[in-house]
Amino acid sequence: MNQREIKRILGYLAGLFLFFAPFAYYQKTLSAWLGGSQASDIHSFCLRIPLLNVLTGQSIEIFNVGIISLLLLVSAAFFLGPFFCAHLCASGALPEYLSRLMPKRFKIDWQHSVNPVPIRYGFFAGYLLSPFLAGSIACALCNYSFMERLIVGGVQGNIGPLGSTAIITAILCLGIFGVMAKGGRGFCSYLCPVGALQSAVHSVGARFRFTYKLRFIPSKCVNCKQCVKKCPMGALSHKDGVLSYEVYNCITCGQCAGVCAKNALSYGTGESGWQKENAGEPELELVK
Repeated sequence: MNQREIKRILGYLAGLFLFFAPFAYYQKTLSAWLGGSQASDIHSFCLRIPLLNVLTGQSIEIFNVGIISLLLLVSAAFFLGPFFCAHLCASGALPEYLSRLMPKRFKIDWQHSVNPVPIRYGFFAGYLLSPFLAGSIACALCNYSFMERLIVGGVQGNIGPLGSTAIITAILCLGIFGVMAKGGRGFCSYLCPVGALQSAVHSVGARFRFTYKLRFIPSKCVNCKQCVKKCPMGALSHKDGVLSYEVYNCITCGQCAGVCAKNALSYGTGESGWQKENAGEPELELVK
């Protein structure tokens, strides 16, 4: 296990203690600082609710845990990429690491079989439009809430009754799109609105030199395809000598850079490199 992987695991453990009950130290600290008495669980932090409140104009309070968290999330995504997904989201990390226990021959490469971007942002659009049509689906298929049930059940010995949406979420998140999926991040790729929002914001921020992004140096690439195999989101693909990058499905976890023996991939500021390096280099695609 390399240093990069150790840092990721420590980050996910920190996210577990910061955001999920019965710990939820982030919510408890911020709520105390604001002088409030909000419940210290995933629902007071959940980024789905304040986003819908902003869009519909319902009970918007700037100084509460949800709105402040949403602002921090969007800001981090712009300057650093989907930082929360890549380094703090224990809900996304759990199926990713469980999937490593499944033999490769039994896994499904969902992202390269079915393009996740149209489905991901189609679901995100439906999520945003639902309050204007037939009611909110903010809590439907919520992997955050399900993760918290697992933690509370482990600590207190009582997971509580599971509704139909929680059971479906468990099957999708941990099963079909988790353990059985290549990379284990199928749920993140297709059905997480928080991840979709971050990647969308990152796609804008990545256009500026001063922001952090996945960077590529074409002249160093030897087409070994190790980065494609390692990416848990399926954001990289290789065909006919062309390395393609789907920024709208990337969480900037840096695993691709970690396995690149030639340092063709890196995470940092500056130009992204997903274009002609010079007149003598073949152009590489930036899938939009």
